Amino acid sequence: MLHEIENIQRLIQRIKKKTFDPIVKKPLSNLEINFLDEFSKELKKIEKIFDYPDLVYLIFWCRKKKIETLKLKNFDDDNRLGRGVIFHICPSNIPTNFIYSFFFGLLSGNSNIVKMPSRGSKQKEIILKVINILFKKKKYSLIKNNNYFIEYDYIVNVDLTHQISSIADGRIVWGSDKTVNDIKKIWSPERSIDIMLSDRYSLSVLNLDKLKKLKFEQIKMLANKFYYDAYSMNQQGCNSPHFLFWVGLKNKKIQSNFWEALSIIIEKKYNFKEIQIVDKYSKLIENILDRNDIKNIERKKNNIYILDYKDQKKKIENIRGVNGIFYQLNLDNLNQLSKFITKKCQTMSYFGFKKNELQNFVYKNNLSGIDRIVPIGKALDIDFNWDGYDLIRSLSRLVTII
Repeated sequence: MLHEIENIQRLIQRIKKKTFDPIVKKPLSNLEINFLDEFSKELKKIEKIFDYPDLVYLIFWCRKKKIETLKLKNFDDDNRLGRGVIFHICPSNIPTNFIYSFFFGLLSGNSNIVKMPSRGSKQKEIILKVINILFKKKKYSLIKNNNYFIEYDYIVNVDLTHQISSIADGRIVWGSDKTVNDIKKIWSPERSIDIMLSDRYSLSVLNLDKLKKLKFEQIKMLANKFYYDAYSMNQQGCNSPHFLFWVGLKNKKIQSNFWEALSIIIEKKYNFKEIQIVDKYSKLIENILDRNDIKNIERKKNNIYILDYKDQKKKIENIRGVNGIFYQLNLDNLNQLSKFITKKCQTMSYFGFKKNELQNFVYKNNLSGIDRIVPIGKALDIDFNWDGYDLIRSLSRLVTII
């Protein structure tokens, strides 16, 4: 496997002997796009691959047509080159995160050292299997020889983190605030850039005036999109919704219909593991005992617990749901939402608002947070722009020729 100890030792030797000479290329070159496309095709061949929704999405995301569409939409620079070596430190809560991070570095024209999550998962095992298949092909030898996937505990083996950081032209760190702060203390070269993707939270906002015009089957379709946003990562992603704001004249029936529709979908699609049930009840008890800003708790079977939030003065950035616990609050208008937005807010998914309404909300309120505003059902979509960073441009450098 790519992450065996021999791979780490070989990397250390190259660092010490200064023989790790990174390949710098133009971003979004044909070789790298073809590598992703073939990765997609090989991944699709894996038995029972459709049992893993996150891997199915990865199949579609890596297709040549998809990457070229993103390139056309987001990237028209022809005078950029990769920075060199990008050091990726990836979290354990999202099994597929490390491969996206690698692809961003690769497509930006860089060599990459990817510290994978130490937590095992079937998704990681499958991804590495496919990467190994591609690395055995001669046409991808350049990519194989200049990219490393390694696995170690960065706290226990902090010396290795120092060694890799010492040759990094860029570091991209995904994780908790603590992880980010730990890595920021470690020296890297003066021109090395850091992209720190720390703890974030996300929310949803629904226009009740538009929602009340929908029939129940249409509400179910909307709830199905919300289900994808919330349950694909068990609310563990920084872009997964925890808090739902209802905007407009309060309508308990419509709100209840939405949660009922979501419960029906969960019954059909989702099987809670025992540990998830335990975590959910622990979180529920914590809310009952420790919080004084919850005025009511409603449940839809054991699938969903909806907690009515009552304190409009406190920040909500640390109010997080898990495995089907959601918080909700009614607002008279969209502008009232601004008081809840902090720098930690990443994604706002919405229903029933026009683009100009959303633009006015962001710019007139001079919001310090929210980096993405997308329709409900698109919260987990991954783009070249993430957490307010243009990743392809950030991980490459501009060459000015006059």
